[in-house]
Formats: sequence, structure tokens, C-alpha cells
Amino acid sequence: MAILVNGESYAWRQGLTIAQLIDEKKFSFPLKTVFVNGKRIPKPEHKKTILADGDEVQVLHLMSGG
Repeated sequence: MAILVNGESYAWRQGLTIAQLIDEKKFSFPLKTVFVNGKRIPKPEHKKTILADGDEVQVLHLMSGG
């Protein structure tokens, strides 16, 4: 049982949320966006969105500048 996180296999467990995944993977950059199976998940939903076995998750670091 696994999910894909930024193209790499990661052990999945029942009840795993996006917020827990971000913490476990130490994605600490301040500006990021998360997609699960191609759908963007807004930050307020990270703590309540539970990942399923086989999900594809992309955590993208956003950069600002000019």
C-alpha cells in the first residue's frame, strides 16, 4: 500500500491527511500548493483531506519574484 508523492513511492496508512504528509516529508517552504490526483486542494482543507491508497500527490513549492 503506497501513494506517490512528487513521483516517489511513500508508505500509505489509513487516516493519513495531507497536513500529516507535509509534516512527515518536511515540506517546510512557506508558499506551496497541493494537488491530489490532479485536483488542487486548498490549504484550509489539508487537515481534513484523507489520502487513499494509490493517490498521486504533488506538493509544489511556489516562488514569487519579479
